[in-house]
Amino acid sequence: MTEPIHPQDVPWDGRFEAMSDLLRVARTHTLPSFLSGQTAATTKPDGTLVTEVDRQAEVAMRKWLGEHFAQDSVVGEEGPAMHGISNWTWVLDPIDGTASFGHQVPLWGTLVALRYDDNSVAGACELPALDLGAKGTIQNAHLLIQGHEQEILAHPSQCRLQDATLATTGWDYFRMAGAEEAYVNLAHKAGRTKGWGDCYGLWLLLAGRVDVVVEPLLHPWDIEWVWPLAQASGIKLTDWHGRDCAAPRQCIVSHGGPLHDEVADILQPHALDNL
Repeated sequence: MTEPIHPQDVPWDGRFEAMSDLLRVARTHTLPSFLSGQTAATTKPDGTLVTEVDRQAEVAMRKWLGEHFAQDSVVGEEGPAMHGISNWTWVLDPIDGTASFGHQVPLWGTLVALRYDDNSVAGACELPALDLGAKGTIQNAHLLIQGHEQEILAHPSQCRLQDATLATTGWDYFRMAGAEEAYVNLAHKAGRTKGWGDCYGLWLLLAGRVDVVVEPLLHPWDIEWVWPLAQASGIKLTDWHGRDCAAPRQCIVSHGGPLHDEVADILQPHALDNL
């Protein structure tokens, strides 16, 4: 990322509002398929899952962007990067939590992040099957709970890992990252370790319902939506070294305080750039 940008310097031109429209486009494909049980998933070469609905939803999202913001770039999980001529980039994940989607578990969502001049300036998440979401810029951020807005505010805690509830998507991602020992170390030291993963775990963190989220293997479309909301609210998002990062390959997300540093101390030896 480049030097931080001031919110007043961002020429939105309707893009922030358009994020909600883009989520609705995805929802018209994802939610009916989920509710009707059309959720069969296959495994991609990188070991992650994908459904046909994933692909259809991203095609629809890209088509909508082409009609409304044709000069912008697009980066998405299910298709090649599209390079535009503006300073804007949309980062898309039509179904985050494909395993949950495929098993008809409602802990999945659609993610959108916006970059301006390579700075992550806005993000949004919608969990349609739960009627939950989050949206914001680097200046203001809020949760959406059954259509009602609730401000996101960090509440740094003095709790230690032994008393904390830690959420992560699952053991298999630690295995894929070659970081099995990191999972074991965390599980031994955490008060509780829960598999409330993918964007649902991050939503719980933003809502103050879990203490820390750790993920061992990420792409920008998995995590970048969180960065602007974290900047606005005081939430702490870092890599496993404890360094602030908008799109880390491995993340720690918390409300700050000594807990974050304690988790980083455990994970730093297992960071991908150390392996």
